[in-house]
Amino acid sequence: MFCCGFAIAGFIPPPAPGLSAREVAALYAEHHMRIRFGLLIATLGSAVLAVWVAVIGVQMRRIEGRQSVLAFAQMVAGACLILEFLFPLLVWQTAAYRNDRDPAIVQTLNDLGWLPFLGIACTAVLQGVVIGVLILRDKRQDPLFPRWGGYFNIWVVLMFAPASCVVLFHDGPLAWNGLISWWLALVTFFAWMLGLTWMLLRAINRQERDELTTTVASAVLAEGVTG
Repeated sequence: MFCCGFAIAGFIPPPAPGLSAREVAALYAEHHMRIRFGLLIATLGSAVLAVWVAVIGVQMRRIEGRQSVLAFAQMVAGACLILEFLFPLLVWQTAAYRNDRDPAIVQTLNDLGWLPFLGIACTAVLQGVVIGVLILRDKRQDPLFPRWGGYFNIWVVLMFAPASCVVLFHDGPLAWNGLISWWLALVTFFAWMLGLTWMLLRAINRQERDELTTTVASAVLAEGVTG
């Protein structure tokens, strides 16, 4: 849903950071309805992240218990990640809201959206590393998540960490529309989301089976006692 909204807005790939103020203002003026509609869809999609983060937190607490510091750290980092999606979306909406703004203001708003959107990668990196560490710390004979999932989480999030360098470049692979900061970050981020979602669904299905087995065993035991 988020990607669809971004595509409708024309933000895949992003407008080049090297565009002049007039060029940026013209882009927002010419496509203001498309941008506003696409970003509205992306905003609605971002809200779904709250459910995703909550599900991760519940499953992580199954590994280390209700008082797990790492599980809480994951949820806090995930909450920050949601804000790092919503804030830039609101800023871009503001840039597209009026067509008569000074081009320099529109350019500033555009910068204010893209720089934190890709530049604040630390919370997502922290979230992924914490999840990976939690998975690897599960020492049960039959762990909740596959062990490779821990390495997958850590490796993937480190792949989009270089996006933090967008604050230093106007062009090249580390600019906000570059090969590393945009395309590599985009692919690895959604690979992370898809891979982790698959692992979560697997863990939830296992939880349901375990609860059913426990219920059946309790019923059989109770029947044996009463019989």
